[in-house]
Amino acid sequence: MTNLSTRIRLVVSATLVAIAATGCAPDPSDAPTASQSAVAVTNAPDLVKTGVVVRVTVIDNNFRPKKSTAKVGDTVTFVNKGKNDHNVLPKTGTDWGTDVNGLKPGESYSYVFSKPGVYPFYCSIHGTSKVGMVGTITVSE
Repeated sequence: MTNLSTRIRLVVSATLVAIAATGCAPDPSDAPTASQSAVAVTNAPDLVKTGVVVRVTVIDNNFRPKKSTAKVGDTVTFVNKGKNDHNVLPKTGTDWGTDVNGLKPGESYSYVFSKPGVYPFYCSIHGTSKVGMVGTITVSE
């Protein structure tokens, strides 16, 4: 009995250590993969990047959060965590945003805003510029 109890305790201890180690590890779904595309674009070559990344999750029929804030020089990254293709199109203009074919699941798109302002965007696959899958980024100095 003592030998069996010791073995059970060892197995339980090893399992708990493995669970604890896994719980502290980064989320593997956040790590870039070979299939992810990340395109950082700036429209001002002398723009000083802040190193701050503002993340917007693109998930089936939603942007999360719908309203984001960033500062000039922050990198805004849209990551498709959904099961469907999506795109990120500005409500006005063509200076930023993905191609109409957009992002496949697991892909990402990044942009560094060089001017303060309010930038509404939408997914034309799952809505229009007014309804459906819409969001806003407010960029400040």
